[in-house]
Amino acid sequence: MNLAGERALSSFDQRHRFVASALIESPWKGGSDATMGSRILAGFELAPIVTYGTGRPFNLLTLSDVNSDRHYASDRPLGAPRNSGIGPDFLNLDLRLSRTVKFGERISAQLMAEGFNLANRTNYATVNNLVAANFAPPFNVHGSAAIAPNQPLDFASAYAKRQIQFGLRLSF
Repeated sequence: MNLAGERALSSFDQRHRFVASALIESPWKGGSDATMGSRILAGFELAPIVTYGTGRPFNLLTLSDVNSDRHYASDRPLGAPRNSGIGPDFLNLDLRLSRTVKFGERISAQLMAEGFNLANRTNYATVNNLVAANFAPPFNVHGSAAIAPNQPLDFASAYAKRQIQFGLRLSF
């Protein structure tokens, strides 16, 4: 047993994470004495959220029994420490634009448009962490494919693409 090979990064280790958000209100105010342009531009709010994070560690695994313990799904290639792979970075921009319109003293309506992942950046969620036991090509001794169809260390799934939604909130 190689205890030094078990000393590694946590699966949740993320070295850098940056999140910034803001709420920007329209500087124009409506009212009966305001100009038509001020009334049109009054009541808007813009709320962006930017998120950036560095990649997280993942285990390299084989589909063979490297240490002869009859468990095929949890063995690492020889010499590969735990969580030795680092996934890709994550970058996301979300934005909300809303406008509140008042109908008298007690009734108001808020119109909203929200966008998620507005840059439409592909943010990968998981990596195909299966490699050959000796880091050789992904084929077994019979020449047939030994792992999933996507290549080893290729991306296996991604977060959602750009999404836009609209809403209406009525308060009374």
